[in-house]
Amino acid sequence: MKSKFLALALLLPSIAIADGINSAEESLITQFGPEFSDYDQYQPFAMKEHKTHFTVWKSKTRGFSDHYAINIGEIAKKTKSLDAFKESQDAPAQRTCKTHSSTPAEKTVVNGYEAISWTSTCELDKLTITSIEMAIMGNQNFYHLRKLWKFPVPDEKIAEWQALLRQTSLCDSANEAHTCPVE
Repeated sequence: MKSKFLALALLLPSIAIADGINSAEESLITQFGPEFSDYDQYQPFAMKEHKTHFTVWKSKTRGFSDHYAINIGEIAKKTKSLDAFKESQDAPAQRTCKTHSSTPAEKTVVNGYEAISWTSTCELDKLTITSIEMAIMGNQNFYHLRKLWKFPVPDEKIAEWQALLRQTSLCDSANEAHTCPVE
């Protein structure tokens, strides 16, 4: 059976090689690829800044008003916990938005790694911003995934993206506690 997984390292081979990140070890795995219903509606680009790798898929028609982002960075001293990270993501919205709601962090374990996910909505006059987020605390890196819409989005679309994020995994080929899938 052909694996539906698409390793992020495969999308960023030049970054992985240039920075000496051993793709044979910790790898983020996502099913966001050609088989996902919206995949062809997005244009990917990647960059690295301050030891963090950013991969963003922006909408071909709506730009950054409709995008999916994956940030991979070293575990910073300020990233003390996943809950603290969620609070750091919610704080600017609480200050800026006319109304802001954020679901409690749904704590999970992803292939032996601690993870959380949540949804937030920000209302700014006539603008509605909805985001679905996931954070995973790896042994080598910290992983943050965010799908964001800056317009009203149907519940069915939110549910589809939530299901996609729930299928995200992290593995480490050098650690039996976090085994990687075999193709």
